[in-house]
This record gives sequence, C-alpha cells and structure tokens, in this order.
Amino acid sequence: MDRKLDAGALLVAAASLLLAVSLFLDWFGVGGSAVTAWDAFEILDLVLLAAAAVAVAAAFGPLEDRLLVGAAGVALVVVASQLIQAPPAGQGADIEVGAWLALASAFGLVGGAALSSAEIAVTVDVQGRERRQRVAAVDRRGEQPDDPAELATTREPEPAPDETASSFDRFAPAADDTQATQAVDATPETPER
Repeated sequence: MDRKLDAGALLVAAASLLLAVSLFLDWFGVGGSAVTAWDAFEILDLVLLAAAAVAVAAAFGPLEDRLLVGAAGVALVVVASQLIQAPPAGQGADIEVGAWLALASAFGLVGGAALSSAEIAVTVDVQGRERRQRVAAVDRRGEQPDDPAELATTREPEPAPDETASSFDRFAPAADDTQATQAVDATPETPER
C-alpha cells in the first residue's frame, strides 16, 4: 500500500512548529539578560503565531494555497524586518538563537509553500518488507574447510580437457567446408530490366 505524502505540507508543518517554538526562545540579549519574542514585540508575536497557524491550515486543510503563500511571505517579512531593525526592547542587543530559528523557519515556510504550489509529493511504501531466505550454498561460499580431503570433496570436478575441446569443436566449421569461410554479400540482387 503506497501512501502519498505532500513534501510541501510536511515542510510547512515542521517550519510552523519551529516558528511557534522560536517565539518562546531568546531573540535579543544584552549581557546576562535576554528577551523572548513575547517580551520584545507588542503585536508582531501574535502575527507570527497566526501566520504559522494559517500556513498549517492551508497546507493540510480546506484553505486555499494562496493563503499559504501569503502566510509564508508575512512570516518572512516580519522576521527579517525585526532582525534588520530591532524593536525598542532589543535596541543595541545581540541577536539570539530564537531570532535565527525564526528566520530559518520563515524560509522553511516559503520553501514549503513553493513545494505545495508545485504539487511535489513523496510516495512512501508502508508495507513490511519480505525477509530474505538464506541459501545454504551461499552461506558455505566463504568458508574454507580445514581438512584437505574435505576440500577435495566439496569442489566440483573440472571437466577433462578433451571434453571441453570437443564441446567447442562442434561449432567450428569443418576444414573442407569452403562455403563456411567465404564472405557473405549483404546486398540483395535486383532483377535488371
């Protein structure tokens, strides 16, 4: 039984989850103090969470694909703008791991939206595989017997030289057969008019 999984929807789901997690991580930090997205933003944190939710709903649910592209674009613009121009709570602070994770997640949303628009899917076979049967001849192939007498009994006998030569002689042309050694003309003869 094959199961078709939409690669874009899977990427959107993973990126949305990471975007939501990044809101709880430190975005800006000075010295020992750090600020999460919930502390740094007034409304943009809710916009990012809504963009992640709309993206998942559009990827898996009844919403249109245009909403997925729009939500991914909004998330990328908001995160990039806040990294370029930090909010008042993050002025002069270092950019922390939460902001970088949000940026990567926003790019993941854009990539997932592109894959969903292109309708690229991954097919996964969910059936169990057949176990291979062991074959005794293959199992013994790498083993070398310790006793030389045992080695002689395990090997196949080689054919006698005259048997080998005679088996190939039946395909060789006879010495007095001159027709077998003549060149063959491949062009058909055409009647003259």
